[in-house]
Amino acid sequence: MGIHIFSVLCKNEPGVMMRISRAFMRRQVNMDSITVGIEPSGEARIIILFKADERMANFLQRVLNRLTQVIRVEPLEEETSIVREIALVKTKQLKGEKRGEVLHQIEEVGGRVLEVKEDAIIAEIHGHHERIERVLNSLGSEVLDEVARSGQVYISREFE
Repeated sequence: MGIHIFSVLCKNEPGVMMRISRAFMRRQVNMDSITVGIEPSGEARIIILFKADERMANFLQRVLNRLTQVIRVEPLEEETSIVREIALVKTKQLKGEKRGEVLHQIEEVGGRVLEVKEDAIIAEIHGHHERIERVLNSLGSEVLDEVARSGQVYISREFE
């Protein structure tokens, strides 16, 4: 089982996401991350990260390419792509030294404090998925109250 990434260029119309999700569901493949953006042309680009063996990934690519709303499915490689994710984190109320430690930890990884209110912090952390995981794990549930994540966004380094 390997990690696979598809960049799906498709029509921007209702029901497309449902059809793509259904293709994965029918094959009992879980999508670990899914993000959508609108291209300058008005078409939608969906980035899907999932775990499957090579045979299943190739099969899913063929299935998605057969959907009438799908224009093109491109497998992406992590080595030839730029990968980013954003996490917004809200801490529990923190006092004194602990609050200072958390602020330092967020700033140390290039995070940005967005708001401090009643001893709670709301911050933005961005970067590679593993980096965000490390920060969230180090802060832990005793510090974190809420986390919202964008999902992983990939773009190929290659130019046409």
